[in-house]
Amino acid sequence: MALSDSQVQKMKQKRETILEQATLMFAEHGYNDTTIAKVAKASGVSFGSVFTYFENKDQLFFAAVVEPLQVYAPKLLDFDPNARQPTQELWNMVAKHIKIFSSFGPYLRLVVQVIGYHNRFAEAFAELDAFHNTFRAKIGELVKNGQERGELQIQDAKYAATAYTSFLIGLRVNLIDSPDSQMWEQFVPFAMQLFGAKTD
Repeated sequence: MALSDSQVQKMKQKRETILEQATLMFAEHGYNDTTIAKVAKASGVSFGSVFTYFENKDQLFFAAVVEPLQVYAPKLLDFDPNARQPTQELWNMVAKHIKIFSSFGPYLRLVVQVIGYHNRFAEAFAELDAFHNTFRAKIGELVKNGQERGELQIQDAKYAATAYTSFLIGLRVNLIDSPDSQMWEQFVPFAMQLFGAKTD
């Protein structure tokens, strides 16, 4: 018998709740100290219910890392590397990226765990690494565009892009300010320096 729309929606919501709680617990307590039983309790569902949606803890962890990335990736890549005004495009891109990263919180702590133990979490790391390479390459194209138009100082665009992604991660990991804080936008000029923005 087919499930009703209401039942499908309830199942979808329950899966989202489990994934949200798992992300929080993995970020806070790490992989080893997070159990299916703890996730189930935090989610308000039975132990067995978790296995309706996730085969095991490894699959739950993988989903907690990869599924948010699929949501964030299009937003992070939403800039034009061939813009006619590359410096302005960079400025707008940085402002958008900082705003997005300011809201990451627990998710970014989870990402840092995967990066730190990339051999242990090889599949999740491969997904993150593939996105990181795409992200850096597109930023590098915009930086080269700015250099060719004489708006940016000549430097290795790949290293500039890598320094920038490290900057974004470092901001969110080191600062506990709310995403609503006006402080975040104050970092845009500092990020622009990484790209060799020329000053008047």
